[in-house]
Amino acid sequence: MKLYRRALAALLIAAAAAASSLTWGLAAPESDPFAEFRIDASGRDVVEREISVDIYRREGEQFQLDASRQYSCRLNRVTRDASFFIQTNQDGVWVTVDYLTDVDGDGTFELLVDDGAPVWDVMDAQGGLTRQQEGAGAGLDEGQTGILSCELLLARSQRVSQDRASGGAAALDISPSVPAPQRFPLCMVQLHHSQADGGQDTTQTYYLQLCGKVLVPTDVSPSDWYYDAVEYALEQGYFAGSDAGLFLPDEQLTRAQLAQVLWTMDGCQQAPAARFFDVAFSDWYYQAVAWCKKEEIIAGYTSYLFAPGDFLTREQMLTVLHRYAQRAGSNMRASVNLSAFSDWDEVSSWAVESMRWALTHKLISDQDGALCPGQNVSRAELAAVLYAYELNLSLYR
Repeated sequence: MKLYRRALAALLIAAAAAASSLTWGLAAPESDPFAEFRIDASGRDVVEREISVDIYRREGEQFQLDASRQYSCRLNRVTRDASFFIQTNQDGVWVTVDYLTDVDGDGTFELLVDDGAPVWDVMDAQGGLTRQQEGAGAGLDEGQTGILSCELLLARSQRVSQDRASGGAAALDISPSVPAPQRFPLCMVQLHHSQADGGQDTTQTYYLQLCGKVLVPTDVSPSDWYYDAVEYALEQGYFAGSDAGLFLPDEQLTRAQLAQVLWTMDGCQQAPAARFFDVAFSDWYYQAVAWCKKEEIIAGYTSYLFAPGDFLTREQMLTVLHRYAQRAGSNMRASVNLSAFSDWDEVSSWAVESMRWALTHKLISDQDGALCPGQNVSRAELAAVLYAYELNLSLYR
């Protein structure tokens, strides 16, 4: 096996190879590939992503910054139940895996380059991954299938992140106070082919983004403060993405959307017809509005006006959720004194108890000492409140 050299030019070539066409379950960067890379996962998509990469080279026992690059690559995003199959069409195929980490959490990936000592993994014939010297990895014969598991890739990426963080065996010169957890590593899988006549090696490159139980829309980043909440809400089926496959976290929350979420949380129960002039039977939120009216969780402005498109403020959202929690049998203790906040007198009289309850159970937090009761709520903020509700009140239901 020839030495796996990765100069900066090779890195950009790899990025271009990863941007080629894919079909469901099969990534094929060449019309006549020497191996096929197949993916089996309950959730999978392919997205174009612009990534920033810092390339480090080893100097003694440390890795020092050598260059920075930014380029587009084609990501295969998969859920954590994924398995990866390498089906060889020729002899002399071997597989390497590298990990683009972000140990300091600044949004820029780190990639290590060292021709003298390996900083990537080599796959053996049994699907294991080890850090090996030149010639130590086992190649695959024609017709042989190699299998990589998502669990193994996650475990190896965690180990790599620890090694690259400050205090590791070959730490990067970044000294983060607390290394960022690598929950969703970006793996670069390369299939290599050695020519029988000693000619130039060829490489097929694939980028894998390992996710959780669901594929979170691409407009929500793991670095966003609401990522866990959005992932939870999507896993539970409380939210749906937009027609473009986005979550739209900053979009302001409407009365119809909140009705739909609470109706879904309760199991999509049937309810008598709702007689609102502005809610038609064909509207996607019709059943949810009817259920909310029946359960007296969200009332109409009048007996015949619901205003489904009106935006919700923080105090309105919390008042609705307070009613839902009462119905669900949650803990309704409210012990926080609102006078501790700078704008406590701006809370409407009908929302005082709901605000105290929400603060008591840490469903919301203040904004620099202010409650901002009249501020409109975003979809991401609702997801965060529902996530906190699950974490802090689930024991009481």
